[in-house]
Amino acid sequence: MKRILITTLLAALALASAQGTLAPLPADGRFDAPVEFSTGAGGELLSTMITALAKAIDLTAVTDDVPEKTIVYDIGDPKPFRQVWNLVLTLNDLDYVLLDNDIVVVGSPASVARLRAPAAPETATETAPAPADLEQRFYRVNTDPDQVVEILQRAMPGLDAQALPGVHSIMVLATESDHDRVGRLLAQFDTAAEQVHLEQRTYFLSNAVARDLADVLQKTGIVTTDAEGNPGQSVDFTVVAEPRANALIVTGTNAVQARFAELIPQLDQRRQQVNVQVRIQEVAHSITYDLGLDITGGLGQLSASILDTGLRFIFDSAAAVSSFNIGAVLDALETQGLSRRVDDGNITVLDNQTGHIQSGGTILISLPGASENIEREIPYGVQLEITPRVANDGSVTLVIDAKVEDLLSAANDPNFVHLSNRSVTSTINLEPGQTALLGGLMQNQFKLTKKRVPVLGYIPIIGELFGSTTSEDETTDLLLIVTAQVVD
Repeated sequence: MKRILITTLLAALALASAQGTLAPLPADGRFDAPVEFSTGAGGELLSTMITALAKAIDLTAVTDDVPEKTIVYDIGDPKPFRQVWNLVLTLNDLDYVLLDNDIVVVGSPASVARLRAPAAPETATETAPAPADLEQRFYRVNTDPDQVVEILQRAMPGLDAQALPGVHSIMVLATESDHDRVGRLLAQFDTAAEQVHLEQRTYFLSNAVARDLADVLQKTGIVTTDAEGNPGQSVDFTVVAEPRANALIVTGTNAVQARFAELIPQLDQRRQQVNVQVRIQEVAHSITYDLGLDITGGLGQLSASILDTGLRFIFDSAAAVSSFNIGAVLDALETQGLSRRVDDGNITVLDNQTGHIQSGGTILISLPGASENIEREIPYGVQLEITPRVANDGSVTLVIDAKVEDLLSAANDPNFVHLSNRSVTSTINLEPGQTALLGGLMQNQFKLTKKRVPVLGYIPIIGELFGSTTSEDETTDLLLIVTAQVVD
């Protein structure tokens, strides 16, 4: 439980009450240096203030035995250190002992007295050293002091060693020869960690996106090598993206910076652009077949040959064919009214990026909700997603995702619409300027037409004799003609 001790100190009273119960500090000029000692209205922990007071004259305080309580002090103007030190310790019933290496241990009078007293000698034997041969030394350690003491006592049974975690030190009471052995042991396993100089650099990007490239670089493992080229330990580094300047901020060693200075320009290359021309043609299958031009679609395959009744073209989507021949055939069909050009799209896309083409519209429907209607927009028509990839040999790979949604007759419920859906996904490889024809988007519609003779056709029972019913199965082929051209 923390106790709060609130003391308002006047300078004269403070100096008077600080006289005499503690051991005097050495006659060193730094102990007379003026210091301030004020905690503020909220107070501070006693151990924290003692540590700060000692640090003011470059002392390292060990406060493990200082009670955990909050104090509120204000001595006014700066006073000599020795007076403030005696005042604070006397008022809080504390004592101190000043050790080597500017270490001061502060605690209760009993604990400090034990620290001042020489270690009790063990039962005298022929091999036990005389008390005068024992020397107390302090060693700064880099690892956990408790672990260091445990290791030393395992290696040297009976060693009188004590951990001082607050100052990362240990205290050893031993003979000169044992101190030499302690020093050798510490040199073996408590080597100070090598200080690594970190450098921060900013790399401005011209083409790559900083956020994307930062993720890639952060996942790359950079491993050091020794003088013989053998792999060593992996090196820690950080890469931070600065989106406003499209830059990377890299923090790491000189070796890391040298590696990134070589790697980043390789990844920041200017990406090529691909111009993709897409022609979408709808052909009535029944009409073209009667005229001798049979363009059939099946799982992405079309075929071509010459028939007695006319021309028949079959194009294999797996092979690139001449755009002139395809265009000429489709233009001829279009001028005769045998096909319909649904859309002519032209889009330029960066290498390995996705472009979107939509030809159609959207339908707005309203669905009744609990409190208000929910409105949704449903797109229909032709939707294309095209992702080009340019290979090192200049060829272009196209990943094409095509979807055709046609609006059918409205349903009885005005909140719902009927759409027919046709889709195809294909990956093709083209040389720049070549064209591929994709098929497989076929639609069948069944129409029932009823004709009647005026007046007579509407007479009950016998009216059917004066009319006719015609059924028509209409098949429509949707063709995608794709041409890719690399743009320098």
